[in-house]
Amino acid sequence: GYGELLIIKHGEGYHSLLSGLARIDNTIGQWVVAGEPVGVMGRPDSRKPVLYVELRRNGQPINPLPWLAAHK
Repeated sequence: GYGELLIIKHGEGYHSLLSGLARIDNTIGQWVVAGEPVGVMGRPDSRKPVLYVELRRNGQPINPLPWLAAHK
């Protein structure tokens, strides 16, 4: 598997999926501030942790690069 899955609702139909976490430090419905840590990477059976990130709008996957490039 991909470890723990965290879904963050951003509003206006956007949400992101983060998978590959060994631990999630948030609870359902908790507000998250930009830049706030949400969990810990890696799994006990993995030497090289991998984070899977997916951005969706209205349930459909979209290209996250414009979002990432805008916040360098």
